Amino acid sequence: MTGLAITYFVTSKIGVFLAIPPGYATAIWPASGIAMAGILLYGYRVWPGILVGSLLFLLQPSC
Repeated sequence: MTGLAITYFVTSKIGVFLAIPPGYATAIWPASGIAMAGILLYGYRVWPGILVGSLLFLLQPSC
């Protein structure tokens, strides 16, 4: 579960680089694919890892 949270966080950071300025609008969000793959492979018991990864990304101070 920790690995999924870290992977979600890292791919979210990568996804921000794909965004069109001035915002977070992007056609490709790799973290959603990671979340879907995690749920399909391991079931719904991994949702806390996805939640933690998402919260880490959303609550980080922006530069």
